Amino acid sequence: MIDLQRIMRAYAFHVILATAPDLDAIDRLYGYFGAGGAAPEGVQDVTLVVSDGRALADCSVEADSFDAALGMVLPALRKEGLRVVRVEMDEDGLALLEHAA
Repeated sequence: MIDLQRIMRAYAFHVILATAPDLDAIDRLYGYFGAGGAAPEGVQDVTLVVSDGRALADCSVEADSFDAALGMVLPALRKEGLRVVRVEMDEDGLALLEHAA
């Protein structure tokens, strides 16, 4: 029997950071989120970038809710002392949500 409460969906979102991580933090984060890292199974990709002067983590996560997807990414960022300013979902992320529904 299919557990409708546990249907996984793909979420694409950006976590805007107050400051860019230093190189050591970047190495630790890529080690955590990379292949063979300790990140939860649903984390498909987390890429740290600086775009238009903003530091952000570009995330693709498969989870049963958007809150759960955030919960797979935010603790690792906070552990590195990074302050989250905002979370954004662009049209591509919305398209993923609509496609998964």
